[in-house]
Amino acid sequence: MLGRKSKSKSSSTHPGLRFVRFVLSVVVLSALVLGVTLGAKELYAIDSARFGEISSSLLAKININVNEEQIGEVAGKFAERISQTNLGSGVSSSRPEEEVDKNVYAGKDVVVEIAIMSDIHDDAANLKVALEKIRERGIEDVFILGDVTSFGDVPSLTKIKDILEGSGVEYFVLPGDHDLADSVDTSNFTSVFGTEYGETDIAGYNFVYFSNAANYTVITPKAISWLETQLPDADFFLVSQPLYTEELAPPFNRIFMGSTNGEVTDSTLVEKQEAVRSQGEMLLSLVRDSPDVKALIAGDHHKSSSLVDPKRSSLMHYVVGAITSSLNEYPQKALQSSRFSVLSVYQDGSYGLSDIVLD
Repeated sequence: MLGRKSKSKSSSTHPGLRFVRFVLSVVVLSALVLGVTLGAKELYAIDSARFGEISSSLLAKININVNEEQIGEVAGKFAERISQTNLGSGVSSSRPEEEVDKNVYAGKDVVVEIAIMSDIHDDAANLKVALEKIRERGIEDVFILGDVTSFGDVPSLTKIKDILEGSGVEYFVLPGDHDLADSVDTSNFTSVFGTEYGETDIAGYNFVYFSNAANYTVITPKAISWLETQLPDADFFLVSQPLYTEELAPPFNRIFMGSTNGEVTDSTLVEKQEAVRSQGEMLLSLVRDSPDVKALIAGDHHKSSSLVDPKRSSLMHYVVGAITSSLNEYPQKALQSSRFSVLSVYQDGSYGLSDIVLD
């Protein structure tokens, strides 16, 4: 009787299978890192060591054993590199790489350049670096679109004002929601900077700057009435928080006037927030109905972006990046390197907004 020939078992894995597992591990790891990175602000909730622990356990479930420390190191490096690109920004959500640190309208005659910054968060060192770069370019006017400080106390606000006063530039400052925290209103901010809205003409162009920073307090009828008279003649409209973010990638598509991070459950706060959101929609309609307004420029996201308005193609929505080097104890560069923007207006009436990255 012929017996069935038994196959000998080997304790080693076939080389082909090892190669397949290696390729699969690279693909899975890349997907995991990319997924976390594209989560933008969610990236701050997890450090590289924790990421390594999670990823290693997931890979082990499909019999791929990778050292946790190696995964964490790769994740950290990958996040740092991707933060310097426009990956994860969504469609048209981040200005192209060629617009960083250089004038994309080279060859055109510049009428004026204006610096626009946001989200200093008490970072005096980075503010001084930015102001030095501004002076090097010969820029005389600077707009600051909120979150000058992290808590809005008078000493912190005064410290930033003193730096601006000593810089030799003309500056126009709006409060952000962080600047309202200590006083729960604009009183601290206005006691230091004087006003929370205004307009100015620079080189024949009209700039209207207007605070919409409060998350639960509507803008006063007096301020709205003032804006309704000023906006039709404006060329550029600058605000603390964006009014339109729908086409940006998460979570930025959910961060606009009348929104907050996390769900609001208190019924009173929900009602107040809805009133602010309704005002934001009204302001957006007002801007869209003001055909001379070329661009709406805001802060707050800690990441620069740009969108074409879906209802008026001649209107652009910009968000400028952050000056601060850190956010909630995490490095700002994990989201996007620290930067400010330069608005260049040209002889033919066109304009461009470019990012200047801080070293």
